[in-house]
Amino acid sequence: MRIKHQQSLLNSLLKLILLTLIVGFSTTVWADEENCMSCHKYKLLGRLDANGEFHNFFIDEAAFQNSVHGRLTCTACHSDINNIPHEPTPEPVDCAQACHIEDPFSGTPFSHATVSENLAASAHGLNNHESDKFRPSCKSCHVNPQQISTEGLIFAEVSSNCSKCHQPEGLTYAIKHMEFHGHSHEFWTQERKMAVCANCHTDSSLVGDVFKDNMVASFMDSYHGVGFTFGDDRLPVCSDCHDYHSVFAQDDVRSTVHPLQVGQTCGGANCHETASDSFVTGSMHFRYDGWKSQTLFWVKNIYIMLIIGVIGFMLVHNFLDFIKVRKVLKQHPMPPSSEQRFFLRLNKAERISHVIMFSSFTGLAITGALLWIPPINQVSWVPDWIFLGALRQWIHRIFAIGLTAVSIYHMGYAVFTKRGRFLLMAMIPKPVDAKNIVQNIAYLLNLRKEAPKMPYFNYAEKMEYLAFAWGTLVMTATGVILWLEHLGSKFWVDVARLVHSLEAILAVLAIIVWHFYLVHWRPGKFPMSRAWATGYISEHEVEEEHGLDVDEFTEEYHA
Repeated sequence: MRIKHQQSLLNSLLKLILLTLIVGFSTTVWADEENCMSCHKYKLLGRLDANGEFHNFFIDEAAFQNSVHGRLTCTACHSDINNIPHEPTPEPVDCAQACHIEDPFSGTPFSHATVSENLAASAHGLNNHESDKFRPSCKSCHVNPQQISTEGLIFAEVSSNCSKCHQPEGLTYAIKHMEFHGHSHEFWTQERKMAVCANCHTDSSLVGDVFKDNMVASFMDSYHGVGFTFGDDRLPVCSDCHDYHSVFAQDDVRSTVHPLQVGQTCGGANCHETASDSFVTGSMHFRYDGWKSQTLFWVKNIYIMLIIGVIGFMLVHNFLDFIKVRKVLKQHPMPPSSEQRFFLRLNKAERISHVIMFSSFTGLAITGALLWIPPINQVSWVPDWIFLGALRQWIHRIFAIGLTAVSIYHMGYAVFTKRGRFLLMAMIPKPVDAKNIVQNIAYLLNLRKEAPKMPYFNYAEKMEYLAFAWGTLVMTATGVILWLEHLGSKFWVDVARLVHSLEAILAVLAIIVWHFYLVHWRPGKFPMSRAWATGYISEHEVEEEHGLDVDEFTEEYHA
């Protein structure tokens, strides 16, 4: 009885196993009519070649079905496979072979043969290299093609890219093609395209040390490279200028970067459409040498030394001043406002122009700084167009026009009004200012008992005024060059861009470290001086900061 019972259990188990296999096999056949996934669904399916290198033949079925090849059968590309196991060893897939499908709109057989011919004739073709080692194939760039998608390409980009190989039959054809292949987001992002090219062009064993050091690195040093680094997806990368498949050498007239073609390439849609010949001459990978290289070198390093020296001096000066003023205020507290007189410092016209000036400066600083904030560091609730869009550029230019306009008004005010001429003459540096700097620093270091008596404008105010005037002149001149960059020489545009960026850093730091401390954050004034709004400063401020000319403030005051 026990033996019969065991046989019955064994029969039941065998039936269950058989049923499971049948159901599993049926499911696989339903999903894969050629039954390829019966083996290729295992992640470690593969073999070792003669060199001991492991080749993995695993296929992610879900990824494949959702890819651009998902509507094809396996043997549509692997046409030489007729048996299992695959003997002889299958040949690599030739992407240029004619597919067993038709173009859905033209009705002609579909093939990548034209693309393959362009690739073979290009700098990446076998004829231009000594061996296959240096020749990229389709799968060198289209890594893991089962998962590649053409999702979400913009209409203009699709038309431009596809027309390099196909000859679309008018706008209707392109729209249908878009509807057929368009999806929610793009696979070939600028980051992915750049990574594909850099994968080889940073490998010295493939391209040699010269190309390794210059090609990708020189691009990253360029304006396009900096924009790419900080996430501006409007800026071109390698394939946008050098093409995708027809990548010819620069001295080949068919090349998109040949001197005869580069103007058309740079002047493409949404790029430098009105660029002058002098602007597009040369290469993005060109590194200046001779006097041009020395010019950029010295401009950069002089500004760096200037920023370190000037801002460093300001920080040390203000630190010593902060300690000294706090000590003085503890010994001699400032009298209450009700017991002080107030003297006119800024009249109505000066206050209005000051508000326009600092509003424009602040807007310029913010919109300029946003260019240097990578998208990964952006606040999620702030839209991307504020950081890198065309609107940001125009807001920046509007603020620049505002600052330029108020500067022109200020020059007219200083020349054509009596008060303006008085303020201008009082602002001119004099030998006594150098003496006051030395004596005041000695006072801050406790090497002198009393602070020097300052004129109507003390040395700190004169330094700030002259620095702001110089900075405005430099920023306006370089800003105009950058605004009209397509009309000029690329070298001088690069010089202007370097000066504009470094001068902006110096100006913003100087305003924060020097102006805000001395006018708003200094002990006794914190959180801010109200002179910018009311136009008046207290008698205590006059005596402490302008004691030498107290009488000059007595004409207009109120209790």
